[in-house]
Amino acid sequence: MGYAGYAPGNKVAEKQSPLQQALQSLPLEKAQDLLELLEKITRNVVRNPGEEKFRRVKLSGAKMAAAISEAPTVMDVLKEMGWVEEDDCVVLPPSVRLAHEVHVVGIIDA
Repeated sequence: MGYAGYAPGNKVAEKQSPLQQALQSLPLEKAQDLLELLEKITRNVVRNPGEEKFRRVKLSGAKMAAAISEAPTVMDVLKEMGWVEEDDCVVLPPSVRLAHEVHVVGIIDA
């Protein structure tokens, strides 16, 4: 027997963060493509935090429009990361800083 009478391997699952929950709500059949798109958007912001062009994504763009129509939960993921919907775009306010360890790695691990 393991420590305190627990059999080896019996772990209590850690509570998921809201970002992890949002990422796991993406439909499985489209998850790979959606995660790649989210990772690209996030990496661009992490690498260039002051560049306005990476902090604004048009929802009417071909890839984003397709992603949202296939899986509306993509918007939940973006909002959980701090993006705000504005007209036909999502904008990451200057006060929000995305961290590689949290956001990019979180998307990769999903």
